[in-house]
Amino acid sequence: MTATRLGRPDLAVDALLTDTAKNTYLATGHSPQIGSILPLYLPANGALLTAVSLMIAGWDSADTDECPGFPRDGSWTVQHEGFPVWP
Repeated sequence: MTATRLGRPDLAVDALLTDTAKNTYLATGHSPQIGSILPLYLPANGALLTAVSLMIAGWDSADTDECPGFPRDGSWTVQHEGFPVWP
């Protein structure tokens, strides 16, 4: 979320898609905790959705109103509806 607000959508996307064991999501959207007694880590799901909503909707003082958290180099096509702008 910080990278998005600092105008670094490339870094924001890279951070969300980092290939690590703790950053894995099942087809159901759950984040399994490998090697843990806790089978699912639900705060990770909420954090991912929160970050993506900011990346899509933007915030009050953003310099653009169209998905400021995604790179504008043509590598992403984002469709969305109903996300409120963040303060």
